[in-house]
Amino acid sequence: MVFEYLTVLISVVVGLAVTSFLTNVSRIIHVRGEVTISWVQLLWAVTILIWTIAFWWFTFVLAEQKGWTFPLFVFLLVYSTLLFFLMALLFPEGTPPDHDYRKQFMRNRVWFFAVLLFFLCVDLFDYIVKLEKDVSIVGVLPYAAFVVPLMALSLLALRTDSLLFHRIFAVYSLLAILVMCATTLVPITN
Repeated sequence: MVFEYLTVLISVVVGLAVTSFLTNVSRIIHVRGEVTISWVQLLWAVTILIWTIAFWWFTFVLAEQKGWTFPLFVFLLVYSTLLFFLMALLFPEGTPPDHDYRKQFMRNRVWFFAVLLFFLCVDLFDYIVKLEKDVSIVGVLPYAAFVVPLMALSLLALRTDSLLFHRIFAVYSLLAILVMCATTLVPITN
Protein backbone atom coordinates (compact mmCIF):
# COMPACT_ATOMS: atom_id res chain seq x y z
CA MET A 1 0.00 0.00 0.00
CA VAL A 2 2.80 2.45 0.85
CA PHE A 3 4.61 1.70 -2.43
CA GLU A 4 1.50 2.37 -4.49
CA TYR A 5 0.80 5.62 -2.68
CA LEU A 6 4.33 6.99 -2.96
CA THR A 7 4.89 6.01 -6.57
CA VAL A 8 1.80 7.82 -7.85
CA LEU A 9 3.60 11.18 -7.94
CA ILE A 10 6.75 9.60 -9.38
CA SER A 11 4.62 7.93 -12.07
CA VAL A 12 3.04 11.27 -12.96
CA VAL A 13 6.48 12.85 -13.49
CA VAL A 14 7.68 9.84 -15.51
CA GLY A 15 4.44 10.04 -17.51
CA LEU A 16 5.12 13.70 -18.28
CA ALA A 17 8.53 12.81 -19.72
CA VAL A 18 7.02 10.06 -21.90
CA THR A 19 4.16 12.35 -22.95
CA SER A 20 6.63 15.08 -23.90
CA PHE A 21 8.51 12.62 -26.11
CA LEU A 22 5.40 11.23 -27.80
CA THR A 23 3.74 14.62 -28.30
CA ASN A 24 6.81 16.32 -29.70
CA VAL A 25 7.90 13.50 -31.98
CA SER A 26 4.37 13.26 -33.42
CA ARG A 27 4.38 17.05 -33.87
CA ILE A 28 7.69 16.88 -35.73
CA ILE A 29 6.26 14.17 -37.99
CA HIS A 30 3.22 16.35 -38.75
CA VAL A 31 5.28 19.42 -39.66
CA ARG A 32 8.35 17.62 -41.03
CA GLY A 33 8.43 19.64 -44.24
CA GLU A 34 8.29 22.94 -42.36
CA VAL A 35 10.92 22.32 -39.65
CA THR A 36 14.63 21.59 -39.68
CA ILE A 37 14.91 18.25 -37.89
CA SER A 38 17.92 17.42 -35.76
CA TRP A 39 18.60 13.70 -35.62
CA VAL A 40 21.10 14.38 -32.81
CA GLN A 41 18.25 15.81 -30.75
CA LEU A 42 15.99 12.88 -31.68
CA LEU A 43 18.68 10.36 -30.68
CA TRP A 44 19.00 12.10 -27.33
CA ALA A 45 15.22 12.05 -26.94
CA VAL A 46 15.14 8.29 -27.59
CA THR A 47 18.04 7.80 -25.15
CA ILE A 48 16.24 9.76 -22.41
CA LEU A 49 13.00 7.88 -23.16
CA ILE A 50 14.78 4.53 -22.73
CA TRP A 51 16.37 5.75 -19.50
CA THR A 52 12.96 6.89 -18.27
CA ILE A 53 11.38 3.53 -19.07
CA ALA A 54 14.29 1.71 -17.40
CA PHE A 55 13.78 3.84 -14.27
CA TRP A 56 10.06 3.06 -14.30
CA TRP A 57 10.88 -0.65 -14.68
CA PHE A 58 13.31 -0.50 -11.78
CA THR A 59 10.79 1.18 -9.46
CA PHE A 60 8.71 -1.99 -9.54
CA VAL A 61 11.55 -3.70 -7.66
CA LEU A 62 10.96 -1.16 -4.89
CA ALA A 63 7.54 -2.69 -4.18
CA GLU A 64 9.44 -4.99 -1.81
CA GLN A 65 11.12 -2.03 -0.06
CA LYS A 66 10.48 -2.01 3.67
CA GLY A 67 10.75 1.14 5.74
CA TRP A 68 10.15 3.89 3.21
CA THR A 69 11.70 7.18 4.27
CA PHE A 70 11.05 10.70 3.09
CA PRO A 71 14.64 11.12 1.81
CA LEU A 72 14.27 7.96 -0.32
CA PHE A 73 10.99 9.24 -1.74
CA VAL A 74 12.48 12.69 -2.47
CA PHE A 75 15.49 11.05 -4.12
CA LEU A 76 13.24 9.07 -6.48
CA LEU A 77 11.18 12.18 -7.17
CA VAL A 78 14.32 14.21 -7.99
CA TYR A 79 15.59 11.40 -10.23
CA SER A 80 12.33 11.27 -12.21
CA THR A 81 12.16 15.07 -12.35
CA LEU A 82 15.65 15.24 -13.86
CA LEU A 83 14.55 12.81 -16.58
CA PHE A 84 11.57 15.06 -17.29
CA PHE A 85 13.80 18.17 -17.41
CA LEU A 86 16.13 16.47 -19.87
CA MET A 87 13.20 15.70 -22.17
CA ALA A 88 11.77 19.21 -21.73
CA LEU A 89 15.11 20.79 -22.65
CA LEU A 90 15.08 18.81 -25.89
CA PHE A 91 11.57 20.00 -26.76
CA PRO A 92 10.90 23.55 -25.54
CA GLU A 93 7.32 24.79 -25.41
CA GLY A 94 5.95 27.21 -27.96
CA THR A 95 8.16 26.40 -30.91
CA PRO A 96 6.97 28.05 -34.14
CA PRO A 97 5.86 25.91 -37.10
CA ASP A 98 9.08 26.66 -39.03
CA HIS A 99 11.38 25.82 -36.10
CA ASP A 100 15.03 24.85 -36.60
CA TYR A 101 15.61 22.02 -34.11
CA ARG A 102 19.32 21.85 -34.95
CA LYS A 103 19.92 25.45 -33.90
CA GLN A 104 17.69 25.06 -30.86
CA PHE A 105 19.60 21.95 -29.69
CA MET A 106 22.93 23.72 -30.02
CA ARG A 107 21.56 26.82 -28.23
CA ASN A 108 20.25 24.69 -25.33
CA ARG A 109 23.17 22.24 -25.23
CA VAL A 110 24.83 23.83 -22.20
CA TRP A 111 21.66 23.49 -20.14
CA PHE A 112 20.94 20.01 -21.47
CA PHE A 113 24.42 18.65 -20.78
CA ALA A 114 24.66 20.40 -17.39
CA VAL A 115 21.41 18.70 -16.31
CA LEU A 116 22.61 15.42 -17.86
CA LEU A 117 25.89 15.67 -15.94
CA PHE A 118 24.03 16.33 -12.68
CA PHE A 119 21.68 13.43 -13.46
CA LEU A 120 24.64 11.11 -14.08
CA CYS A 121 26.19 12.17 -10.75
CA VAL A 122 22.89 11.43 -8.99
CA ASP A 123 22.67 8.09 -10.81
CA LEU A 124 26.22 7.11 -9.84
CA PHE A 125 25.55 8.10 -6.22
CA ASP A 126 22.36 6.01 -6.28
CA TYR A 127 24.25 3.01 -7.61
CA ILE A 128 26.96 3.27 -4.97
CA VAL A 129 24.37 3.61 -2.19
CA LYS A 130 22.59 0.47 -3.43
CA LEU A 131 25.86 -1.40 -3.18
CA GLU A 132 26.68 -0.08 0.31
CA LYS A 133 26.37 -3.54 1.84
CA ASP A 134 28.32 -5.13 -0.99
CA VAL A 135 30.56 -2.37 -2.32
CA SER A 136 33.32 -4.12 -4.15
CA ILE A 137 35.44 -2.92 -7.02
CA VAL A 138 33.88 -5.69 -9.12
CA GLY A 139 30.39 -4.33 -8.44
CA VAL A 140 31.25 -0.71 -9.14
CA LEU A 141 33.49 -1.20 -12.18
CA PRO A 142 30.87 -2.31 -14.76
CA TYR A 143 28.61 0.60 -13.90
CA ALA A 144 31.51 3.05 -13.72
CA ALA A 145 32.57 1.87 -17.18
CA PHE A 146 29.13 2.98 -18.33
CA VAL A 147 28.60 6.24 -16.46
CA VAL A 148 32.09 7.76 -16.17
CA PRO A 149 32.60 8.08 -19.96
CA LEU A 150 29.14 9.65 -20.22
CA MET A 151 30.10 12.14 -17.52
CA ALA A 152 33.39 13.01 -19.24
CA LEU A 153 31.71 13.36 -22.63
CA SER A 154 28.98 15.53 -21.07
CA LEU A 155 31.66 17.88 -19.77
CA LEU A 156 33.10 18.11 -23.27
CA ALA A 157 29.64 18.60 -24.76
CA LEU A 158 29.13 21.63 -22.54
CA ARG A 159 32.14 23.27 -24.15
CA THR A 160 32.06 22.26 -27.80
CA ASP A 161 29.75 23.18 -30.62
CA SER A 162 31.28 20.61 -32.98
CA LEU A 163 28.39 18.91 -34.75
CA LEU A 164 30.56 15.85 -35.40
CA PHE A 165 31.27 15.48 -31.67
CA HIS A 166 27.58 15.80 -30.82
CA ARG A 167 26.63 13.23 -33.46
CA ILE A 168 29.15 10.71 -32.15
CA PHE A 169 28.17 11.38 -28.52
CA ALA A 170 24.45 10.95 -29.28
CA VAL A 171 25.04 7.60 -31.00
CA TYR A 172 27.41 6.44 -28.24
CA SER A 173 24.91 7.39 -25.52
CA LEU A 174 22.06 5.54 -27.17
CA LEU A 175 24.19 2.42 -27.61
CA ALA A 176 25.47 2.70 -24.02
CA ILE A 177 21.98 2.89 -22.49
CA LEU A 178 20.78 -0.01 -24.65
CA VAL A 179 23.71 -2.17 -23.52
CA MET A 180 23.23 -1.11 -19.90
CA CYS A 181 19.52 -1.96 -19.98
CA ALA A 182 20.14 -5.28 -21.71
CA THR A 183 22.70 -6.32 -19.12
CA THR A 184 21.28 -4.97 -15.86
CA LEU A 185 17.48 -4.83 -15.87
CA VAL A 186 16.08 -7.79 -14.02
CA PRO A 187 12.89 -9.58 -15.08
CA ILE A 188 9.79 -8.78 -13.07
CA THR A 189 8.24 -11.87 -11.52
CA ASN A 190 5.18 -12.30 -9.36
